[in-house]
Amino acid sequence: MFVFRSLFHLLVFPGFLFLVISGLTFEWLDRKFLARFQRRVGPPWYQPLADLIKLFSKEDLLPKNANDFLATLLPLISLSSVLTAGLYVPIAGYTPFSFEGDLIVIIFLMSVPTLAYYLAGIISLGIYSVLGGGRSLLQFFSYEVPLLIALSGPAILGRSWSVSTIMETQGRLGPFIIFQPLGFVLAVVGLIGKLKRDPFDIPKATSEVVGGSLTEFSGAKLGFWNLVMDIQAVVGIFLLIDLYFGWIKMSHPILAIAIFVIECLILILVLSGTSAIFARLRIDQLAGLGWRILVPLALLQIGFVILMGV
Repeated sequence: MFVFRSLFHLLVFPGFLFLVISGLTFEWLDRKFLARFQRRVGPPWYQPLADLIKLFSKEDLLPKNANDFLATLLPLISLSSVLTAGLYVPIAGYTPFSFEGDLIVIIFLMSVPTLAYYLAGIISLGIYSVLGGGRSLLQFFSYEVPLLIALSGPAILGRSWSVSTIMETQGRLGPFIIFQPLGFVLAVVGLIGKLKRDPFDIPKATSEVVGGSLTEFSGAKLGFWNLVMDIQAVVGIFLLIDLYFGWIKMSHPILAIAIFVIECLILILVLSGTSAIFARLRIDQLAGLGWRILVPLALLQIGFVILMGV
C-alpha cells in the first residue's frame, strides 16, 4: 500500500500529472488575462496543450557543432528539478513530503533551470543564444539575492525552514503578509525575474536576442523547456501563497481548495498585469534595481522580522 501511495504522489498528485496540468492551465490563464488587458480575446483553453503537442511532433534540429547530448539533458534536468520542488510545496495545506529544511531544497531546485538555461545558450553556439545565456546569468545575480532574503523572512518568523511548519505557525499568528507586506512584494518581484517575464524578460527579448538561449532549439527540446517554465511558474506561485497566505485551517477540504485556487488566480492576475503594464528594463537598470533598491529593502524587512521575533 505504501508503494502505491508513493507512486500516486509522484505520478499523479501532487506530482507529474498535477503539475503539468497546472502549468498548462497557468499558461492559458496568463495569456488570457494578458489578452484582456490588451483588449484581445485570447486563446482557447486547449491552446497551450496544442502548442506542446505541435512542438513534440516537429523535427528536432540543432546547429551542426552544438552538443546534442547536453542540449537533450539540460531540459530534462530542469524538468526533474521543478517537478521535485513541486512535491515539497503544500497544495491547499496538503503535502505528502515534508522535512525540516525543505524550503532550502525548494529554492535550490528552482534555481537549477536558470543555470541550465545559461548553459543551453552556451552549448548551442549561436550568437543570440550566447547573448541570451549571458543575460540570464547576469539577471540571476540581480534578482536571486533579494528573493532569497525575502523568502527567509517567513522562515525566521516561523522559526523553521519547513514550509509546512511555517504554514502551521501562520495558523496561530495569522497570515505572514500582515507582518511582511514588503517581503511579499519583493518575493513577487524576484519570482517575475526568475520566470523572465516583463519587465524582466531581458534574456529572451525578441527584438534584441530573438529567443535568447533557446533560439536554436526546436521540437521536443523546446517543448520540454516551455513545460519547465510553466511548471516553474506554478510552483513559485504555490510557494508564495504557502509562505504568506498559508494561515487558513479549514475543516472542510473543498473550501480550503477553493480559497487556494482564488489566491492562485489573484497572483496570476498580478503577474499578467505587471507584464501588460511595464516595459522591459535594460540589464544595467535591472542590476541597479536589484542591488541598490531591492537588496536594501529586503535587509530592512529582515531586520524588522528579527525585531518582531525577539
